[in-house]
Amino acid sequence: MANTVVTSTTNAIKVNFNDDVNKGRFSQGTYTKSGIEHVLLNGDHVEVVALDSTRWILSHETNSIQALTIDTVDGVAPASLSDLYDKISALIE
Repeated sequence: MANTVVTSTTNAIKVNFNDDVNKGRFSQGTYTKSGIEHVLLNGDHVEVVALDSTRWILSHETNSIQALTIDTVDGVAPASLSDLYDKISALIE
């Protein structure tokens, strides 16, 4: 089975947690783009912060225990952490 898959529509971001269900606490979720406060690129992960202070830790690699491993964003696999940051940031611009 896959890890986390992110897809977007005009106003929303849909997340299917797949094998990361224990890290995401839900099997699927849909979030409004306007509900995202900011996206941060850290040394070993990407952090997404919602307006309600919810935080998601993301990675493109499976070596992080706490991070959601992002397989694809809108059907494209991130090639690096920087690329993952760019893809996630583009969803809310």
